Amino acid sequence: MRVEIKFRPAEEGTILPFNYNYDVYTQLVAKMATVSPEIAREAEVSHVDYFTFSRIMVRKRELIPDRGIRVLSDDVSLYISSSSNELIKAVVEGFIDSPILQIGDATFIADDIKVLKEPRIKESALFSTLSPIMVRTVKLSGNRMKIWDLYPNEESFFDKLRKVMLMRYSAIMGEMPEERDFSIDVVKFKPVRILVKDTYYRGSLMIFRYTGSREIARFGYENGFGEKTRYGFGMVKVIDEEREPEARE
Repeated sequence: MRVEIKFRPAEEGTILPFNYNYDVYTQLVAKMATVSPEIAREAEVSHVDYFTFSRIMVRKRELIPDRGIRVLSDDVSLYISSSSNELIKAVVEGFIDSPILQIGDATFIADDIKVLKEPRIKESALFSTLSPIMVRTVKLSGNRMKIWDLYPNEESFFDKLRKVMLMRYSAIMGEMPEERDFSIDVVKFKPVRILVKDTYYRGSLMIFRYTGSREIARFGYENGFGEKTRYGFGMVKVIDEEREPEARE
């Protein structure tokens, strides 16, 4: 299930900090907790990422160096997705009970919540990211092992992504998908770096062609592609190629 929540800034000239992922994550868990402490605890302490969310979409904005994004539009949007309908319902009911989203000094008020129609995902689909995809590996640096964030132009990116998606699918769905093979062809990507709490993560905003297992494609759409999706990584949307032919360019 996927929902769009529209928020209006509490004050004119509200500035949204650049690095807000951890604030959004903690407040989503807090909203869950007001409705279902069990769901919130599982989402927070489990090694499995049960949900994902998008970047905060600000349609009209002004970048303020060293401060953030000045919101010039009447509202902003946040998309939240999970294969657990109960988790999404807990988030929605939490915002209905307490509609405030606080990000640093910026206050937003939930004005509208909409359940989005599920797209039909075929064996070949064009995806665009709503939040960056992150994939990590471990490299030997001298005598120490170092965690390394991968970009799509690195050879090990796809192999690691495939392993991550199979492990996450198995952990959440309780079984392996019948069809396990898939491939992605990156049309274009933009590297980004995001601070989550006290750690920087590198990820990639991208458009990519997905081919293969429908089960994994659906799972990725609902729960995010890659790692750390609970912190706002890996959300994608399906591009309607008949309506958006320019996305293929």
